[in-house]
Amino acid sequence: MSLAGVAGCRYRQATWLLALAPVTERDRAEESWSGTVAAAWERRRDRQLERHRRTSEWLVDQIAPRPGQTILELAAGPGETGFLAAERVGPGGRLISTDITPAMVEAARRGAAARGFGNVECRVMDAQHIDLPDDSVDGVLCRFGLMLMPEPHRALSEASRVLRDDGRLAYAVFGQPEQNPWITSLARAIDEAGQHVAGDPFGPDGPFFSLAEPGTNRDLLDAAGFSDVRVEEIAEARRYDGFDDYWDHHSLATPPVAALVSSLPAEDIESIRATLRPKLEQFRTGTGYEIPSLVVAVSATPARTARS
Repeated sequence: MSLAGVAGCRYRQATWLLALAPVTERDRAEESWSGTVAAAWERRRDRQLERHRRTSEWLVDQIAPRPGQTILELAAGPGETGFLAAERVGPGGRLISTDITPAMVEAARRGAAARGFGNVECRVMDAQHIDLPDDSVDGVLCRFGLMLMPEPHRALSEASRVLRDDGRLAYAVFGQPEQNPWITSLARAIDEAGQHVAGDPFGPDGPFFSLAEPGTNRDLLDAAGFSDVRVEEIAEARRYDGFDDYWDHHSLATPPVAALVSSLPAEDIESIRATLRPKLEQFRTGTGYEIPSLVVAVSATPARTARS
């Protein structure tokens, strides 16, 4: 996808965000990710990590944290990916776990305390305006957040600015829609049931899949001042205990779906559920589901220190 195409995706993403709540971008993000959404993520934090452990470990391996280093996680949610890095930097190092949503930051703070981490600092921060000095961190992580940001190029430029000379960035986004039936099956069921998610976030041009093309990521990273770009596709499987487990997760923890479901009467919700059930049967394993997911994982080094 060209940079012009990315700009078009950003317009559609902004339409989705604006539909969720008024006022500022920060207010919109807090509205869509707070409340029941943040609570659902916190309750499912361990399962979310297990679903994406391969991706999280790839990201942390790419930045290769060493004892005493400082690592920044952007759009951290409850913080599980960053906690893997916190283990590696040890008590003499520091993880700065950040999210634009205060409720998510509080969830990360509780998670760090429960694990006994004394080297984790949890802060409310917009990834597009990183409140840190230049050359102040050794690695930057972001799992499944960059594609949802209205200005991912700004977040990448900010990441380059705060990275030290030998630092590295690693992030993950979703691959093509057809390779991620864990969410596109639900999106189709919603459409077929006569409902509509504002802004079409799960469509081919929506924010969920706006960075699915490796070339798009390379173009953005080049413009943001990165080099030594590595892109790897990671096949995962999302496991659910059954239909109700799947439904409860996405109707509570996926913001655009949660916003839609909370606005519908019971009969319309049941119509979506009835349309969805047969779509998930192809993924049944025993009493649950195992649904494919494809991740595009990316890492890069600031161009000023790019390795040959």
